[in-house]
Amino acid sequence: MPGNMPSKTNPSYQVVILAAGKGTRMRSPLPKVLHKVCGLTLLERTLRAVSAISPERIVVVVGYGKELVEEEIRLVQATARFSKIPIEAVEQKNQLGTGDAVRTSLGAIAKSPRSRVLIVPGDSPLLSQQTIRDIVAADVAGASPELLVVSCDVNPPDGYGRIVREKDGSLKKIVEHKDCSEEELLIEEINASIYCSTVDFLTHSLAKIEPRNAQGEFYLPDIAAIGVAEKKRSFVCKMPDAIELFGANTRAELAALETVARGRINRRIMEAGTTLEDPQATYIDEDVVVGEDCFIGAGVRLKGKTTLGSGVVLEGESYIVDTFLGAGSVVKFGCHFESAKVGNVCKLGPYARLRPGAVLGNDVHIGNFVEVKKSEIGDGSKVNHLTYIGDATIGKQVNVGAGTITCNYDGANKFQTVIEDGAFIGSNTSLVAPVKVGAKAITGAGSVITKEVPAGALAVERSAQVNREGYKRKTK
Repeated sequence: MPGNMPSKTNPSYQVVILAAGKGTRMRSPLPKVLHKVCGLTLLERTLRAVSAISPERIVVVVGYGKELVEEEIRLVQATARFSKIPIEAVEQKNQLGTGDAVRTSLGAIAKSPRSRVLIVPGDSPLLSQQTIRDIVAADVAGASPELLVVSCDVNPPDGYGRIVREKDGSLKKIVEHKDCSEEELLIEEINASIYCSTVDFLTHSLAKIEPRNAQGEFYLPDIAAIGVAEKKRSFVCKMPDAIELFGANTRAELAALETVARGRINRRIMEAGTTLEDPQATYIDEDVVVGEDCFIGAGVRLKGKTTLGSGVVLEGESYIVDTFLGAGSVVKFGCHFESAKVGNVCKLGPYARLRPGAVLGNDVHIGNFVEVKKSEIGDGSKVNHLTYIGDATIGKQVNVGAGTITCNYDGANKFQTVIEDGAFIGSNTSLVAPVKVGAKAITGAGSVITKEVPAGALAVERSAQVNREGYKRKTK
């Protein structure tokens, strides 16, 4: 049985995520754990990582921006990934340090003799599920000690707490950077702020820690020295990939970690069979799905839950959010799509915009400077130039000429335009909704259509043309 799953001999795990801090160095009113890396908040990334061990429960310690963080927890909890994992928020009313934060969480932790507590920071966006599994496997291999501390080597180690070992290599204590002696400052093995322990040891040791440090806070790492002094079994689990354990304390650190995360995403997509014209200039969020044999040009941004079918071509410099693009569709330069659904083998752009609710069938052409909002366009239809389609239903094999607009808004209400199969809309037509153009009907160029056009009819609405012969232009 895998080391992360409970059995007759293996423990089960409860998780505490520390997410109460403001993140002062972010210079932001937004709680630190709600800043994002590749489309996901730091908190959601941490929650996804610890979900790998199917914990009994997850307790999130909240504080600054409590309501915002709790709302994020509710949104994450509603996803299928967490349908069977209880997540509870507990409030650290005063920011008195990580030790006080864990002490605050203990009331929500079950006092099961076989259950262990995994403590992780909420601001380590690169922490992977495999790393969490490895930490738990090390904990199980160590026969579930009173305390397991996760470490890694960092050069330079500035700003991090140091792992101080005895001569025999065993754990002696953990010292925060600001409290290090000159000798301790030279140590490159740092504390990753991830721990495994028992409820009993945490309860006992956290009651004994005191704020004897430069910050005047209750430091969670101080429980290590207590465990050593009381001859409790304490181990250090050194992880080989330090980057996974780094936290984001500043905007610069956040950007650096996002660069790493983006590189991982792009590499994964390329290995699955997609060409990235310039991986360093391609921005793809974590939850984006890309089919086989796609081409993604430089400057493309794929955000949210966007999905590309197989063989999709994105020429470059497009911004696409929460949009489905069917197989074989081609998106030319400079498009902007949001919450749209596009069928197979469509041609879009350049400089096309699909707003929320745009639904395109197969083999639809949306050309340059065309905007589509909350409208359905049927198979084989073409809207190629300088056109606005809003609140409309357009059938199959319809041709919409350049400069056409659906006049869908009267200042108070939105109205529907219906264009049935095979209709031809002449250039510079204004369709004043609510209005219907019947199947295979034609509107003359420059018409303002305010009444229904019957199927197969020609509708022309123009003022009489007046020519004045010999007219002289006025001059200054």
